[in-house]
Amino acid sequence: MKYSLIVPAAADKAEYSDKLPYIFGLDKDGIIICIKSIMGLDLKRFDNIYFTVLKKHDDRFFVVESLNMQFKRLGIHNARMVVLDNPTRDQSETVFETIKKEHIEGGIFIKDADCYFKTDFNYANGIAIYPIEELDSLSPKDKSYVAVDDMYYVTNIIEKRIVGHYIGAGGYMIEDAGKFCDYYHRLRDYGRLYLSHIIYAMLLDKTTFRPMIVEDYKDWGTQKDYSRNG
Repeated sequence: MKYSLIVPAAADKAEYSDKLPYIFGLDKDGIIICIKSIMGLDLKRFDNIYFTVLKKHDDRFFVVESLNMQFKRLGIHNARMVVLDNPTRDQSETVFETIKKEHIEGGIFIKDADCYFKTDFNYANGIAIYPIEELDSLSPKDKSYVAVDDMYYVTNIIEKRIVGHYIGAGGYMIEDAGKFCDYYHRLRDYGRLYLSHIIYAMLLDKTTFRPMIVEDYKDWGTQKDYSRNG
């Protein structure tokens, strides 16, 4: 089955008006942060890798050229840049616009651009999770939370309210890009739309999701590093 990796990197914040968004900056090893975010995954398992950025960021900071140079240096030959002319309302819309613009079919793995982890995954619906007890500190308003039952199925995902002892770690596997788009259309008019809202609606309709436990979790978004290996 065809699978694509989608990395939304099109956040538009006031502080980015005069400085480079930090996800396009370099990590300590010289790798751009949003590229580093995917390097814990087995990239050979994806037919295509899509990084979605804003035209205004590319015009000002040449992010497409910078990313393409690193893809070439790192030997990532199936990465494609998707440039959006206008900011989106939220991450869900960025993913939707990427699917529509690139005519993506089959399964998708959506990966946050501001965190890193290692995980194995099956070609099925799944959510990357990390145990709360492994965290040195936790700010509830910054995270989504995931509940998992005794049969190892996800039963709930919710923003900013602790419902289980796992946080959402910034990775979402959905078997059918078309199904994602269907739920996006269904929920779009309800205001800001998190990926967790789409997945929760799918859970209510009896779509099953498996948890994907991650290791070596690094969260650049909150400047936390939860890697067991430092």
